Amino acid sequence: MDHYETLGVNRDADAATIKKAYRKLAGKHHPDKGGDEAQFKKVQEAYETLSDPQKKQQYDNPNPFEGMQGGNPFGDIFGDIFGHRQQPARNPDQRVSITISLRDAYFGNEYIINTPSGAVNFKVPAGTGDGDTYRMPGKGYQRFQQLPPGDLMIQVRLDFPPEWNKEGNNLYVRIGVDAIDAVTGTEVTIEHINGKHYRLKVPAGCQQNQKIKMKGLGFPNPNTAIAGDLIAIAHIEVPTIHDQEIIKVLNTIREKRGNNGK
Repeated sequence: MDHYETLGVNRDADAATIKKAYRKLAGKHHPDKGGDEAQFKKVQEAYETLSDPQKKQQYDNPNPFEGMQGGNPFGDIFGDIFGHRQQPARNPDQRVSITISLRDAYFGNEYIINTPSGAVNFKVPAGTGDGDTYRMPGKGYQRFQQLPPGDLMIQVRLDFPPEWNKEGNNLYVRIGVDAIDAVTGTEVTIEHINGKHYRLKVPAGCQQNQKIKMKGLGFPNPNTAIAGDLIAIAHIEVPTIHDQEIIKVLNTIREKRGNNGK
């Protein structure tokens, strides 16, 4: 089974493309939504492999001698013939994964990571994305004391609050809009992950899943500090109305517009 083919992406696809493809297919094949459970498991397996840098590297570059007694047999043969074995220059790199909040990824924060060699202070840069990996030279596990330590590779995963998402430097938030307000237009207040409140103008005639952009309120770019946009996605909510006077007014409006709804 080709994991890239399963997700429908090219082999040079970046982490964001792989994640986007996974979400689309997972939603399509999820058993709770009447999808194919077997295909859903294939999609999950493919994403678990390709979203993990270490697993992806092993998948892209399989070791043909993996599992053989003593590792690479040719290395053993030539080592015996010439009377020496090639020694690694340093200890192998160590890979760890941490999960942080979307807010900490937005502002940046400091964490203490415990490794077999001791505690390491790691500063998450502001604007860190889901799946970003950082290298800390010489901070890896020193398995062989006679060799210099390897590097510590830290992959950051983001814990998204309900209704929030992130793609690139853009933030996405799903907002509820009353159906009548969607017809007439309104203003809503959005509590940003930065703790501030912003007023968003919902235009008259707003449609389901319509995107409303708030420029410059997205994630800061870690390299340039230039922020992306905050994009609100409207979810139209139909109210339950019991007041007969209001229903009468709405029926009057409907009749004036014509029975065809135009």
